[in-house]
Amino acid sequence: MTGLAPDLSVTTERLTLRPFAPSDAGRIRAVIAARHAFLPPGAPGHPSGISQWLTHGVHELHRSGQGVHLAMDADGLVVGAISVFKTLWGAGTAEVGYGVHPMHRGRGYAPEAVRGLVRRLFESTTLRRIELRANLDNTASLRVAEKAGFVREGVLRAAELEDDGPHDIVVFGLLRTDLS
Repeated sequence: MTGLAPDLSVTTERLTLRPFAPSDAGRIRAVIAARHAFLPPGAPGHPSGISQWLTHGVHELHRSGQGVHLAMDADGLVVGAISVFKTLWGAGTAEVGYGVHPMHRGRGYAPEAVRGLVRRLFESTTLRRIELRANLDNTASLRVAEKAGFVREGVLRAAELEDDGPHDIVVFGLLRTDLS
């Protein structure tokens, strides 16, 4: 298969990774009001944009065939988000990224979600390689990559420009054959 199922969802031991839905509006409103930054790129900065984002914006990546944004749901709470993006079907590659709500960090949700999603992608698509990139100074994200079984491949110097300036990025990779 060279695409992602329209109803892609993954169940792990504690999480359900599922498409964002209009029923998430209240949860997303609370996240935006608290100014928590863990939602996928393009998430609204103001409550007035929530409905449009949940019905259209958050699903645009999937409609384009380049990936998907999924909610990390634990017992009915959106505790984070995980995305597959930069998908090149001809090359068999993609990148995975994630964010966890600050109140739910340190519980192992991110590595569990990454492992579950990557496993599903390798089982149901033609992808052969998935990358994960993390800021060199983001120790928690580096640990997530390692706990999820990714191999550290190198550092891209000053590759990411953030508000406080350029940051070095660590590139991790996982091959389909790594799971065998």
